[in-house]
Amino acid sequence: MPQRPKSKAQSKPYAGTQAIVRASLILKEIGAAAPRGLRVVDLCDRLAIERPTIHRILSCLAAEGLVQRNDNGKQYLLGHQIHKLGTIAAGRFNLREICENALTRIAGATGDTVFLTIRRGHDALVVDRRNGPYPVGVMPLKVGMPRPLGVGATGLAMLGALPNHEIEDFIRTNRQRLLDHNVKPEGLPAQLMKLRKNGYAYSRGYGPPRLSGVGMALRDGEHRCIGAISVTTIAQRMTSEHRREVLRTLCDELAPIHEKLLRMLRSGSSQYR
Repeated sequence: MPQRPKSKAQSKPYAGTQAIVRASLILKEIGAAAPRGLRVVDLCDRLAIERPTIHRILSCLAAEGLVQRNDNGKQYLLGHQIHKLGTIAAGRFNLREICENALTRIAGATGDTVFLTIRRGHDALVVDRRNGPYPVGVMPLKVGMPRPLGVGATGLAMLGALPNHEIEDFIRTNRQRLLDHNVKPEGLPAQLMKLRKNGYAYSRGYGPPRLSGVGMALRDGEHRCIGAISVTTIAQRMTSEHRREVLRTLCDELAPIHEKLLRMLRSGSSQYR
């Protein structure tokens, strides 16, 4: 007996889930534009979705705590529920638990702010942070905040750990996002070559405020980049002498972390697969 032809809706991928797909696209665009957020008109331009539809989806996402408006009420930002979900997802890899004591020791030894980030596609997502005793008035990077790879010390460290073809693809497809974060895409290849030669990422004098950071990639037992740890402070404090101190501390603390990740792979753990 001949089969009945599929309906138009059935023949399409994700049949019946168009609203979910659109909501997902909206959340990804807002996240990619952090920390400034996006207006409704920006989302219309980027996604080619009609304005009433975007308004309707945003209202639903806001009611669920997945998005929120900024202080002036024009831009939409990721909401508190996204942070909670991201933290839960990060916990699946257990990286925060593995690194938490090391982060505290690094902050105490250097006196500066320490960040732990993981890779989420083309973004570096902050999953933990420790503040050292040296005061910094404004530190723009917060837990739960995504930024493009290549931005800041952790973003540079993770980007430099990727294969060359992935780096080229990232720079080509994220050019405008990098420019939005005051990073010149054409300057990244030279920075990454220096990173690989030195064994660490150095982000100098970005901001405001003027900050400098030193970052190193975290790799699992199969040498895949799964995150990065950085030490960040005001630019005038990051002298060559202080940078050497930071590097010694990072090397001392990251060595046992990598050993633990290797043991987990040998024991058959699937946490990082």
